[in-house]
Amino acid sequence: MLVLENFVKDLLREKIIVNYQADRNRVREFYNQKYRGLGECCFYDFNWKLWEKWYISSFTKKIIYFDQRWIDHFAAEVGGNRVNSKPFQEEAYVDGIKCHICNIVFTERISRKTHLKSLPHQIRTQYLKDPQSFLTYNKVVDCELVLHNTTNRDEPLKLEVPTKTDINACLRIQNASSNVINIMDIIEVNSLIPDITVEAKFDHGVLLKQNDLAEIDIRAYFEHSVYFLYPIVIVTSAVESNENIFNIALLDIAVRSEFSDLHSKSKYVSNIPKVLSSVYEMVDDIIPGRQPPPYMSFYKEKLKLKNYGIPPELDEKFKALANVHPQFIVRDTTAGEIPFELFCSILQIQYPINNKENYHSNLEMLLHVEENQLKVDIRDYDMQAALKEVKDSARLYSLEVPGLAEARPSLLRGDKVYLKEQKNSPIKFEGIVHQVVETQVYLGLNSRFDKIFLPKKKFYIQFSFNRRTIRVEKQALNLALQHNIIPSLYPEYIEMTILSAVPKQINFSNRQLNEEQRIIVQNIMIPKNIPYIIFGPPGTGKTVTIVESVYQLWKNYPNCRILICAPSNAATNEVASRLIDTMPKSDMFRLLGSAYATEINQRVDLGDIVNIQRDGEFYMPSLDQLLKYRVVMTTIVTAARLVNGGVPNGHFTHVFIDESGYATETQTLIPIAGILSNVDNKGELTGQIILAGDHRQLGPIIHSSFAKHCGYGTSLLERLITTSKLYSRNTSKNSYDSKCVSKLVKNYRSHETILKLPNELFYDKELIAVGNDITNLFIGWKTLKNVDFPIIFHHVEGVDQRDETSPSFFNIQEVEQVIEYLSKLFSSKVKGMKITEKHVGVITPYRKQVSIKLSFLLNTLWKQHISWRHS
Repeated sequence: MLVLENFVKDLLREKIIVNYQADRNRVREFYNQKYRGLGECCFYDFNWKLWEKWYISSFTKKIIYFDQRWIDHFAAEVGGNRVNSKPFQEEAYVDGIKCHICNIVFTERISRKTHLKSLPHQIRTQYLKDPQSFLTYNKVVDCELVLHNTTNRDEPLKLEVPTKTDINACLRIQNASSNVINIMDIIEVNSLIPDITVEAKFDHGVLLKQNDLAEIDIRAYFEHSVYFLYPIVIVTSAVESNENIFNIALLDIAVRSEFSDLHSKSKYVSNIPKVLSSVYEMVDDIIPGRQPPPYMSFYKEKLKLKNYGIPPELDEKFKALANVHPQFIVRDTTAGEIPFELFCSILQIQYPINNKENYHSNLEMLLHVEENQLKVDIRDYDMQAALKEVKDSARLYSLEVPGLAEARPSLLRGDKVYLKEQKNSPIKFEGIVHQVVETQVYLGLNSRFDKIFLPKKKFYIQFSFNRRTIRVEKQALNLALQHNIIPSLYPEYIEMTILSAVPKQINFSNRQLNEEQRIIVQNIMIPKNIPYIIFGPPGTGKTVTIVESVYQLWKNYPNCRILICAPSNAATNEVASRLIDTMPKSDMFRLLGSAYATEINQRVDLGDIVNIQRDGEFYMPSLDQLLKYRVVMTTIVTAARLVNGGVPNGHFTHVFIDESGYATETQTLIPIAGILSNVDNKGELTGQIILAGDHRQLGPIIHSSFAKHCGYGTSLLERLITTSKLYSRNTSKNSYDSKCVSKLVKNYRSHETILKLPNELFYDKELIAVGNDITNLFIGWKTLKNVDFPIIFHHVEGVDQRDETSPSFFNIQEVEQVIEYLSKLFSSKVKGMKITEKHVGVITPYRKQVSIKLSFLLNTLWKQHISWRHS
């Protein structure tokens, strides 16, 4: 990170960056002369690093475009507040055919040259450049909106109307000056909104004496509810001077529908502490809670999982650092706001951060930093609430947690919630989660709590986070050091072993595999001393390739033992559900973690290959039971059960990690260190690692901004592809070494127009659309703006809202628009095919948008149950 920053600063000092862009050849020459040794990679890879860390916004073969915020930040350090200025690029909006600012197509009557000189165009252009500039004029008119002969005295420019209604209003303009003025023109700044028109034509102007009035007709019709500001510029001039004055009137448009009553009744109030010291827990006396009934377990832990807490002296250092530099614990802090060198010096993080010599010490410190951030963030959810007694239960209490559906906070069976009678009370009750029911948790508390409980009595609630994931990450990192396998994670050469039983001809179970996928399967069947990488965008068949590879290993090598992992249960279940149709169930097992298995509504039916009894109860099998199966599938975190259970050295011959781009490097170590390594192996891995994923997609979720900008959010897959010579792209051959890494480029899921942009930005223009008739189903659909382009980008002028008790957003206007498109889909056939709810997916980042708003409206409109899935 420091090398990248210094490189950009030096480009500024050398004046290579001008107006936020630079000639790519000059940048390459400068890098090769000054930074090749520091960058430790070719310019092509270094350029990608600059882009991945947001220093570069985009680049072409000739020009590199730098991020404006970064350049402004660095410019202050190297000479002046802003050494670059970004000019307004009018040509980006005006081509030879049309002015996209004014929505005017050029003709013989309206030439491009004439239009660019016109006053409406100049005003709209100025508004785009700097809308604040219109506020510097001394207004000479007052304006108010009149609807049905009435005005809103408190908000004279607010127009609140219903949907699906013809609106006839007027803008009343009054001369507020002492001079006679002439209204020269009325200009709608945003000419792209078709729902509203301003009817004002002044061929020779309108003269107004002091306090005189003029009225402008405004007509509108809105299909959906909408909220937006609509600027109108009133051009006036004083009769004596003929000097134009530009008066701006910002119309506040609010259109209500029958669904508008679903809006938030009260404003969301965040619980983020105002005093930094309050984010760290006080040392309290804890009254232990009641544990949930134990599940059946045959599992015995041979290697005890240690606590791996933050050392006390480091914890104090974190507190001191946060009090002096609050940005250390503020979420979503930009890199420019973080003093990296200072923080790294205080925390003894050494450069380069991803160097194998600093591997353990740096990652261990960043794990502590991330855990510290989790401790801070969980305080955001502290609240006051009353509990209820759960009927027909053995002294359980229910607690409503508004953000629970979106894992804000995340609570699972066995997690702990703390309750206090008074905020500063030194005593708190420990409530242990027995069950999670939608937005409620059932807590088991000490019998002493019964004596102070009252039905409407509010308690101060503190949440905690489950430390198991970060504990097994720290364990894996320490095992990697103890077993001396860190050098194996920085491979420098390939050593391949040809098995004696390699079949000359492979009989593929999946006849649909393309040639790339078949080559990958063959490569995986040849063991190597380095991780093998499969990458490509969604829809290119990574999981299909994994399934076929596992099948071939199982079929051709009876001694193979395969572990398949993924960061999420959903991804692991996807592999499992496909393998069921390929291999005998008697040879495979899907190991569920206790937290996921007890969430009945989240389970996927995989039959009898999971650790769920016939009565639906969860159990944890013994290690001996698990080792009877040739293929074991589980999540990355649950794979630690194998490590702590004492898996024999060399038992697993292959470890597949699907969706590995979503896992941090320390998470990826969990199914490797202690499973493919041992203290007796002298640093050698005892099996083959196969990483599948895509580093061009979203990476792991990292809570600490500092840790993220230090590279903690970089997956092992991404680090190998972007920093290792073995895995890097050969720029002269435009390809990767297939013995190390394979890129899948045939996309079976998306239409070519959908692939076009990511293909050009991220995949070297190598993706090939090979979809079927379903992929092309909507070509020609009459609702498309362009019948040959099966994507609709629909801008919605709406309002993001939150209820008082929930951090989750919803937007009524977006919901209405989704419903309209769904109505069009469900009401007609597309090329003879009837579209039903089974064919449609509605994706939103916010649970509230789905569960409370969208599902309510759809179930109300169509009187049918709509199923939802949130992950």
